[in-house]
Amino acid sequence: MVSIYIKRGCMEYQINRRRAPSSAISSEKKRAGHQKENEFATLISGEVLQGTQKADVKDQNQKLYSVKSGKKWQVFLYSYARISNSTYLNILKPCVESFPSDINTYFEDRHKCIQFKEQFIEKKGVPAGKNLTNSEVIKALGTNSYIESKYKLAKATMTINNILKDKEYLYNFLKESIFNNDEVNYLAVKRDDIFEVFEREEVLKILCEKLSPGVSKAGRVSVDFNVDGQKVLLRYQKNNGQKNIVEIEVRNESTQKYRTIRFNMYSKDALYLLTNDKIQTKEFGNKIIAYGEAIQNFSELFQ
Repeated sequence: MVSIYIKRGCMEYQINRRRAPSSAISSEKKRAGHQKENEFATLISGEVLQGTQKADVKDQNQKLYSVKSGKKWQVFLYSYARISNSTYLNILKPCVESFPSDINTYFEDRHKCIQFKEQFIEKKGVPAGKNLTNSEVIKALGTNSYIESKYKLAKATMTINNILKDKEYLYNFLKESIFNNDEVNYLAVKRDDIFEVFEREEVLKILCEKLSPGVSKAGRVSVDFNVDGQKVLLRYQKNNGQKNIVEIEVRNESTQKYRTIRFNMYSKDALYLLTNDKIQTKEFGNKIIAYGEAIQNFSELFQ
């Protein structure tokens, strides 16, 4: 658990976030990311690109690669300014705008809400706490920016859900998210000890064909204020049900990340779709498998 302290006047509020990774974990992920990028660059006699751009590696043909690994990929973590200046990602602006610009106001009201529910459960018991409705909480607390932001966000995510039902918009949205439009040519994914490489347009074609948008259901944290629609989801049909592959959410666990947008994609599900489309494959050495249109580029690199 990570505790964040927010000061307002002479008072200090402790906000607990169970999901927030520690700085040590974040640093380790960064080191692992650099390691895989160096490994892939060595395999193709390319170079690692420094900085925060979408591309990680450039090959001898000047083609650019986004290199991913792990169970969950952070496709992006963008500020409000970056979202606002984007061509297709700017539909996410209302999500960020759902939260007050004053971080102290937000965390103070969050503290009030959680404290009220904690004290209610202490007095009435857990079963009563589970039956406590959002309307009753609102009546008890009155105006509260934390609660208001939940409902504003739910309205925003539903609007985005409807926009992304348009397959053409979904294509452009994913292209800007994953490849920064035309900047990156290939997606390279390390699975076990093998790099699997996919060409941009084939990735987009498969994902657009298989994915449909949705919004998340309310959480089940008894002391929190739980509301549907806090995340934008992209899902695919699997085993007679809908499986989440993408989660897009506003991050607000720290002053550094407050009012930022994070796009996460689950690796196992992405590879399930990308490798189950009867696409041609070819091995290069014993650590690279190229798929479809990526084969020609690697054939030239490994001549």
